[in-house]
Amino acid sequence: MERVKFRFKNFKVYQDSKRFCKSCRDIVEKHIKRQDSGLASQIDKALNSIVLNIAEGSADYSDAEFARFLGISIRSTYETVAGFDLALLYEFITAEQNERIESDAGDLVKQLSAFRNSLKTS
Repeated sequence: MERVKFRFKNFKVYQDSKRFCKSCRDIVEKHIKRQDSGLASQIDKALNSIVLNIAEGSADYSDAEFARFLGISIRSTYETVAGFDLALLYEFITAEQNERIESDAGDLVKQLSAFRNSLKTS
């Protein structure tokens, strides 16, 4: 039986999204989870959504559908930034941590947007 090839694993944006999620989850685990499990859970869900929607969208080989899933990944990145902004407000993380997350998230949004724009959706 031939192995299924999962094309999303070859996308740079997928690999970069995983790195972003891992670095953010480390901060959630160390600085937020003990103090606010609800916020930690919401950030975790948004982080997972970034990566999982790239994978899910790549499955049916329709560029229009894939573009829609990449849009969900972008929105989940925004949700992640808002979650960490609340963590800053509640003094769970430092301004420096938040600035690094926002910078990395901004880079990821640019990459996701460029990838989405490269798809043939018409």
